[in-house]
Amino acid sequence: MKEVLITADSTCDLPKDIIEKYNIVITPLSILLGDDTFTDGVDIFPSGIYDYVAKTGALPKTAAVPPSYYYQLFEEASASGKAVVHIGLSSAISSSYQNACIAASDFDDIYCVDSKSLCTAMGLLVLKACDFREKGFDAKKIAHRVESLVPKVSTTFVLDNLEYLHKGGRCSGVAKFSANVLGIKPMIGVNPNEGSLDVVKKYRGRIEAVYKQYINDSLKDIDKIDKSRIVVANSGSINPEIIQYALGVINGKADFDEVITADAGCTISSHCGPKTLAIFYIKK
Repeated sequence: MKEVLITADSTCDLPKDIIEKYNIVITPLSILLGDDTFTDGVDIFPSGIYDYVAKTGALPKTAAVPPSYYYQLFEEASASGKAVVHIGLSSAISSSYQNACIAASDFDDIYCVDSKSLCTAMGLLVLKACDFREKGFDAKKIAHRVESLVPKVSTTFVLDNLEYLHKGGRCSGVAKFSANVLGIKPMIGVNPNEGSLDVVKKYRGRIEAVYKQYINDSLKDIDKIDKSRIVVANSGSINPEIIQYALGVINGKADFDEVITADAGCTISSHCGPKTLAIFYIKK
């Protein structure tokens, strides 16, 4: 049986030590700051994006991984006798997944999975692929197993404000105005069937109190959650005490095999902005 290479778009936002531990190959999206192009997580990081927005008032643009990049990666893997399972950013959000499929069509044993998710929620699927590889499954079976988990991934996050989503064209001006006037802090969820973004709940009040409400809401059905892994992710500028509060609630409710804390990468931060908090898990 061929050795299986697990690849994933940079939007999986897995911590570097985990990427190295599981030998995951990352395919980076591009970040465009004006006329300059940077590589997500390589020569640009969220702090640089926030500085750019603060100075210019303009939102960075993001660009999908081109087919040529995937083609070279898949060609090298095939030439070395490896099969590939690639997990991509939701096709409803980016064309990266379609580009990977285009490149994969020229090879055998290259399987592309649409995560229909983002950030470390997508990362959880990547880690499941690694788990299945450790069990000795071939690439085709790994891909099928991961695809079966896609609808079970809970991808929600709470925003401090809608400025970045609005500037990126993902929130109407009316919604932004209403949120600002009413002090609404929205919980955004990814539709597990379509991979699109929807407002699933609206909170009001100071952001620190909203974070705690969100944390408890996310974990209220703890018995329905797969206990292998859970993620607490943020896009920066959140009080560390809130992260510790989330970890305390998680540890007080259940015994997870692994609790991961992660920082959102440049692509996600470009669209959500700072002070975004997320709890990701896979449902049973």
